[in-house]
Amino acid sequence: MNRRQVLKAGLAASTVYSPWMIARAQARPVKLAAILPLTGAFAFAGNAALDAFRDATDRINDTGGIGGRRFELVVEDDGYDVARGTAVFNRIVQRESPEELVFVYGNSTGLSKALAPEITRLRLPYTATSFSNELADPNTYPTIFVFGPTYNDMAGALLQQIRRQKGRGAKIFLCYSNSEFGRDPIPFIKEQSARLGFQIVGEEVTPLAIADATPIVTKLRQAQPDFVIMHGYVLTVEPLVVRAAREQGVRATFMGTYYSAELALMQRAGAAADGFIVTYHNAYYYDATVPAVEQIRALRRAKGRDLSYRTTYYMGSWMAMDVIAEAMRRAHAAGKLTRPGMIEALDGLGDYNAGGQVRNMRWVNRRLPFTKLWRANVRDGRFDAITDWVDGSKL
Repeated sequence: MNRRQVLKAGLAASTVYSPWMIARAQARPVKLAAILPLTGAFAFAGNAALDAFRDATDRINDTGGIGGRRFELVVEDDGYDVARGTAVFNRIVQRESPEELVFVYGNSTGLSKALAPEITRLRLPYTATSFSNELADPNTYPTIFVFGPTYNDMAGALLQQIRRQKGRGAKIFLCYSNSEFGRDPIPFIKEQSARLGFQIVGEEVTPLAIADATPIVTKLRQAQPDFVIMHGYVLTVEPLVVRAAREQGVRATFMGTYYSAELALMQRAGAAADGFIVTYHNAYYYDATVPAVEQIRALRRAKGRDLSYRTTYYMGSWMAMDVIAEAMRRAHAAGKLTRPGMIEALDGLGDYNAGGQVRNMRWVNRRLPFTKLWRANVRDGRFDAITDWVDGSKL
């Protein structure tokens, strides 16, 4: 064949096979992999998140998928174990096609930090249950997004409240878990406390769960702090400590970050939890004024599912899925439903209305720095907002 014949043959082949290739591309699913703690100490949070992922998956597919492509959820359990989670991640990325798997949702600060270099090498869009400060660095980790304020931002919001309530000379006691999660904001809290004229009068580092709060409460009684900041738990320690502290006459204001902001705090600690201040940046399921809450209720009602209270772990996962699905739709509309296309779409979500789930979708160093402060109201069984949106990075 001469050159002209070769070109004609190639054109004919493309004409014949292009519709088939297009149909094949449309038939190919769009996948998100979720690595969750479905067993282990935090299984209650992981399974609540899975419930949200499944609801959001139904919502996406019931409305036509992603540009006509079916959305598929790939779920693996890591038991809140870094080694197990790493093995799970490796299995997923080796098994799944890069043309289909365009996003991974991971678990924990420890796992996310361990995976971050490989995620970056693979150019894989990623977020996690973690709000680690280290991950919110687009220069080092250009494909990782933190779907909320970092732990430093949360701590900053609590320090702002301490400044409002007490001012210079405020005495702070730190209680946190000996984990990547727990240690993450502690240097920031110490540095900023010194700058603001606060005193760190005590510090207790614990396992992720404890059976006896007596040693901690003994130190609290000796230190007599004005505020106790607890971080690095998912209600595995906070109720035990605050209940024992109140029984022993400790009058400090207790504070916690995002993973303390769940109704189970009051259910487990009872009256002792009253006044506990937390940071929380999503919507509570009982807030019927938030459009996203009604969307969830409408979907669950239509599916015949339980309409009772959904936890904060559910709400945060729903928010992430809602935003990721919107990025997928935008990437598809631009003809770029690929991993690089997802990064571009996520970066451009500043105009997206997330239905009251977050203040806005304008990233600052790949995180959303705004949160609100809430106070536990045991009588009404809810958290009441005590601030509007607060930028925790402004101290």
